[in-house]
Amino acid sequence: MAGRPDRSRPDERESAAPNAGLTPEQHRILAYASAIGPEFEFPLLVAAMGVPEEPLSEQVERLVHLGLLRERPGGEKFAFVEEEVRARTYRSLTESRLRVLHRKIAEVLEQMYPDPPPTVLEELGRHFFLGKVPEKSYRYNRRAAEQARASGEPEAAAHHFERVLVDLSTLPGDRRRERAEVAEALGDLYYSMGKFTEADRSYGEALERLGTDEPRIRAYLLLARAEIARENLDEAGAQRGALAAQELFEKVRDRLGVAQTFRVLGRLDFQRGAYRDALDENMRALEELGSVRDLRFLGRLSIDIGNAFALLGPEVRPVAIEWYERAVERLREVGDWVELARAYHNMAVALGETRPQDGLDFLERARDAGERAHDPRSVARALLSGVEMRLALGDIEEAERDNEQAGRLMERLSDALGNETVALNRGQIAERQGQWDDASVAYGQAIEACQKYNLPANESEAEFYLARLRFKTRDLDGARQAFRRAAFLGLPQARPQLAAAFEDLGRQLDEPTTGPPATSAEDEGAAADATSDGRPL
Repeated sequence: MAGRPDRSRPDERESAAPNAGLTPEQHRILAYASAIGPEFEFPLLVAAMGVPEEPLSEQVERLVHLGLLRERPGGEKFAFVEEEVRARTYRSLTESRLRVLHRKIAEVLEQMYPDPPPTVLEELGRHFFLGKVPEKSYRYNRRAAEQARASGEPEAAAHHFERVLVDLSTLPGDRRRERAEVAEALGDLYYSMGKFTEADRSYGEALERLGTDEPRIRAYLLLARAEIARENLDEAGAQRGALAAQELFEKVRDRLGVAQTFRVLGRLDFQRGAYRDALDENMRALEELGSVRDLRFLGRLSIDIGNAFALLGPEVRPVAIEWYERAVERLREVGDWVELARAYHNMAVALGETRPQDGLDFLERARDAGERAHDPRSVARALLSGVEMRLALGDIEEAERDNEQAGRLMERLSDALGNETVALNRGQIAERQGQWDDASVAYGQAIEACQKYNLPANESEAEFYLARLRFKTRDLDGARQAFRRAAFLGLPQARPQLAAAFEDLGRQLDEPTTGPPATSAEDEGAAADATSDGRPL
């Protein structure tokens, strides 16, 4: 017995019946087996078909000899030799026949497993769903969803919750509250997987189901949509959502909720480079919590406080690392792997500026946590941040490999900020390789992305790299223009770790008789080390 993903039914059925030449009883066996899945246990087939065991075993044996089925070791389990045979058999059955088959299989499974293990629980949910028995489908799929969520399998959990929503739409009674809860859970799962469009759709559906009821739940849904808007670089939408949520939280006197809105507002400040404002908002969140002890939220907030300190200058970087360590301790305790990946990532960035190998070690932990959470975004971001550390160590080929791998992930995720970092990294890699034209194009792409999404801090960094590149290639006028744009956009305040290199470049540009710096590999490596930069998330 094995699970099989639901398959869409084609509008037009195949004109020729599969497996022509078989007896009606053999066709019936294959029909039941195809509904069970690519593999099936013989006792389940016997019970579902309701026939004597010995004649059925003879027929199954003939199907084995005909090359349609094969016996698994042990003698109690069989499988289709070719998936296409099973799929064609399944597609040849009418909807009403399939409903009957799945219902009978589900009823037998229910009798065989009164206390079903995880794999059987999933099968019960699938067969009752396809058998159009919404009461039982709802019960088993909801249990399977909760089980998958607890086991760190968000994709499986979302699949079961989607079925639950379908079942709730057919069950009697007022199910609006329940449908809103399931839609919210779906939104959380999709958000954790970086599927922001699906998450926003689920949160929107939950809000629609609630109407004007449940102001506290509405506030959390609004806040969740604000986070998605922030991730999508929609600053105005994120701020509107956060403030609307804050108003509702204050009405119901939810201190944790109010604190969470301060955190979202702080993340918006951080994203646009206002680090002191971000720190102020985060401290307001901490103050609002008072005696409320929510380790998950405290862990996430600790990351954000660490981020603000990390970008307020090297003299307070030890404070940032202390906050990251607090975050790791709290998030590990509650098993929040996505945020734990972020904590490790940002600690790696803080350490990697002066100790790149230590930074790479912490990025490895970030990737491990991201993979445990099934979160490709965490994995991609760890790869991106490791690029500059690898460049600082002289590992150019490894840096290029990681950057291109991260780029493929970011494209699939439609991550605008991630794609901008990929372009910036490409510029630095090309610059280290002496490919000046390629570097200039990449920096230009990064600048264009920053302008599109209103990211002045990131744009100032890209303009600085472009100014440095143009200075190397003796384009002094172009270098001065890019340098002035970087200064106008807030460098060195936006990137304190680049301050010394920025001021040094400025002094050289103010002396027009001074030639460009030495371009030996040793000197370029030192320059790259001096400007190595990572970005907290």
